[in-house]
Amino acid sequence: MSYQTGPSPLSPADRPLDYWLSPELAAVTPAGARSRLREIAGARGSYMGAWAAGVGIGTVLVLMGVLLAVRLGTFALLPSFGIPGAALAVLCGVFYVRVRDRLPRTDRALVNRGPGNLRGALSFVAFILIVFIGLFAFTAKPSTWQDPGVLLTLAMVLVFVVCLLVGAIIVPATIMGRSRESLRRKAATDPRFRALLEQDLVTWRDPYGNAGYGPL
Repeated sequence: MSYQTGPSPLSPADRPLDYWLSPELAAVTPAGARSRLREIAGARGSYMGAWAAGVGIGTVLVLMGVLLAVRLGTFALLPSFGIPGAALAVLCGVFYVRVRDRLPRTDRALVNRGPGNLRGALSFVAFILIVFIGLFAFTAKPSTWQDPGVLLTLAMVLVFVVCLLVGAIIVPATIMGRSRESLRRKAATDPRFRALLEQDLVTWRDPYGNAGYGPL
């Protein structure tokens, strides 16, 4: 399968990197057309999204420990959630920075089975919350709505669920949905990363045809 780069496929050496990165070229190329730059952006976004999800989940665990400590009036459970959560957030944060600053291996990109953009993530999260709240509303006894303790617990659970969905769904989907813009911005502001792209432009050749390096 050959890469497609718009009306005039060209060899990578025929054009400079700025040409392939230009928003004007991307605007006149079908959004679904494939190119080396788009594969790099997609793989980079997938890895960044995955590690960002780990940071989000770790942060939510720390928040869960704090909420439980406040709710129960004891800090005994805080280390049980806070230490693993903080460790997960720090570890995933380190890997997030690593994949953000390097060219990914496009032949081993992660397979994303969740929403791939912010709009899809918001729709998915809204559906989950509606189902969650609907199930509770239909199964709760009338006396439940008059018990402040139960309502406070429900509010804490809802806050936890919302934070978890934001960290594990919305944030990664947003990163993946903006992967092309992120790559263009990174190439414009980070000389080291741009040098990696320049080197890849020089050495890469379409293994199935004579397609160009971009567009993005």
